[in-house]
Amino acid sequence: MGLAASQARWISLAARKSNVEYEGQQINQARTALANQSSELWNQLYSMEVPTAPSTSEFTTTQYSFNNGDTTQVISNIQSADYTDIDGINYNSYVTYYSEISEYTGIRNTKTNPQVQYVIQEGSDGYYMVGTKKLTNLNTVDKTNTDKNSVWGTYQASLDQIAEDWPDTQLAQDWTNYRNTGNESYLDNIYFWTETGTQVNFVSQTSNTNDSLEACRQDNTLALHSYYADYQNSNKELSKYGIIEYDGSGRATSLQLEGSSVVYELKTSSITDENAYNDAMNQYNYEQQLYEKKVQDINAKTEQIQTEDRTLELRLKALDTEQNALQTEMDAVHKIISKNIDSTFKTFNE
Repeated sequence: MGLAASQARWISLAARKSNVEYEGQQINQARTALANQSSELWNQLYSMEVPTAPSTSEFTTTQYSFNNGDTTQVISNIQSADYTDIDGINYNSYVTYYSEISEYTGIRNTKTNPQVQYVIQEGSDGYYMVGTKKLTNLNTVDKTNTDKNSVWGTYQASLDQIAEDWPDTQLAQDWTNYRNTGNESYLDNIYFWTETGTQVNFVSQTSNTNDSLEACRQDNTLALHSYYADYQNSNKELSKYGIIEYDGSGRATSLQLEGSSVVYELKTSSITDENAYNDAMNQYNYEQQLYEKKVQDINAKTEQIQTEDRTLELRLKALDTEQNALQTEMDAVHKIISKNIDSTFKTFNE
């Protein structure tokens, strides 16, 4: 190979080697960028908070109760107190509890498809029917005996309670007007029937609402509202000062309420708020799904980065092999060029 050819070959190899080195630098930079991306993903993974399943103990409270005769009273709240009554008794607590009581209450009864009809009979006044029940006008009842156990007395008690609990109804307005004025014409708009036993239902003949006898008689798709009074059991919240004794573990053991000398033994039970626990568990399941989805996304991105990095690594190894081959060939060409130079100068020296 001549000197000129050798030099041209060496220059070509040097250029190729320079390109290989440049490509290798680009690959290293790309792998560095991938490493940074992978590190960022791992940081995201490590910084994620793993959802924790709720424990029933978090939603369980200690509930105290005591028996007052045949009734169990459930304590809902105990507050510390320092109160002394007029008898000099000092109470260390303010206790709120629920007591089941029976109260006389006005109750509304709704009849869908009440089948109201007005029956006209020859020679006497007509009357209303609700289904199979014949109604009576309140103004026809004997009002002379007002004793509480008399018929009129029981009607008065029922209507007084209904008027108190349902003051906006036509029935309450008519009855209140009668009680205030003594004008019996207000009773002409009130009818009644006995449903079962002693349950007496009162209803208005006409009203500005679509729930009266006349409204339902003219349109059988309407609902009839009647009212009666009866005793209903309900839990009522009461609050009183009390003296509570505690054992060594801090558990309340006995209770004496204000105004009473009776000391009640307190029973303890653990109550779990199932609704709150279920809500917390549903929230946990939702957060767990989000967490697993994020982990899967990070793992998928990490796998993609690793695949790209392996591809770049293989390419870098190929470039390294190519660079070594180029360097070997360049060394060989360099030797040829050196021999050609030595040979040329030796000729001129002779």
